[in-house]
Amino acid sequence: ARAFNAALALTDSAERYAPQLADVFFLRGLIHTEVRRYDLAEEDYKKVLALDPFYQGAWLNLGSTALRAGDARKALACYEKELANYPGPAALHQMGRVYAKLGKPDSARYVYEQAVKIDSTFTVAYLRLAELFKEEGELQKAVQYARRGLRLEPDNLNYRYFLGSLLVSNGELQDASVELEAVLQKRPWHYWANYNLGQAFVRMGREREAQRYLAKAESLQVELKNIQDWENLVENNPDQLMLWVNYGEALRRAGRLEEAIEAFQIALSIEPRFVALENNLANLFIMTGDTAKAIIHYQSIVERVPVLTEAWLNLGVTYANSRRFEQAREAWENALKHAPNDSTIKAYLARLPRKS
Repeated sequence: ARAFNAALALTDSAERYAPQLADVFFLRGLIHTEVRRYDLAEEDYKKVLALDPFYQGAWLNLGSTALRAGDARKALACYEKELANYPGPAALHQMGRVYAKLGKPDSARYVYEQAVKIDSTFTVAYLRLAELFKEEGELQKAVQYARRGLRLEPDNLNYRYFLGSLLVSNGELQDASVELEAVLQKRPWHYWANYNLGQAFVRMGREREAQRYLAKAESLQVELKNIQDWENLVENNPDQLMLWVNYGEALRRAGRLEEAIEAFQIALSIEPRFVALENNLANLFIMTGDTAKAIIHYQSIVERVPVLTEAWLNLGVTYANSRRFEQAREAWENALKHAPNDSTIKAYLARLPRKS
């Protein structure tokens, strides 16, 4: 989270020293895109192009800000300029997305096919082609393209879900169940994977399993709607701190921890001094197994608010779990200074290996 602000501060400093350097504004545009400030990103990319009309990626990214704002024709014009300067699959792929939005599937298919001709490993174009064939009812072709994309990125759970849902529609139920179960092993909160797997089991006559997954899907409906509502709010109001906090909390409750981390990081980029939120973010890093980032955040908290016992306690636990026992001892001794009667801290200290 502070990395966003530090990176922006770095671009401010660089601009003072090199106001004519397009790289500075391009980097700033990327950062503003990460924190969903698409209006600011658009200004950044326009500054890039004012300095260098041929800057690679600038027309592409400017087109994407226009597409997010709902201006498909402006986006298409930007992508065409990028393609003219730098022929490649990325611009063709984005043009295909615009054509699909404008109801021109033949044009979309053509540019997607051109993208994979240029780069046969450009995975997302295969998935876009699969989507087009699905919409046209050509399920067998859709499955073929989805499989080609998944072969290139076998660990991509979004692709596995899409292929699984296609296979259900195409009646390839056993193969569908393999893909959907793989998704649910990593994302048990995935409403549509639960629903489609339930439907597959119904059609296979496996009623008990079908009911289990369909019941799970039904239980997830309200949660999914709540998350989607918060998502819409943050996309439309990206500068509102508490919307990001509430969105992150909704994701956390649903077990969508990586997405919750991203939401909390954006919230902290708006208000870096929000200590309770940074503590929650550090806890999420622990839950996802990223102890290095958790330690960074706990250290940040205790440097700013050294009386916060909980942060010292958590920092010590993280060190101890990493077998960094002397650092754990130091953290818990600091915690004990501020809470000398805390039995939990004393118990943790007592369990540490003795100093040699």
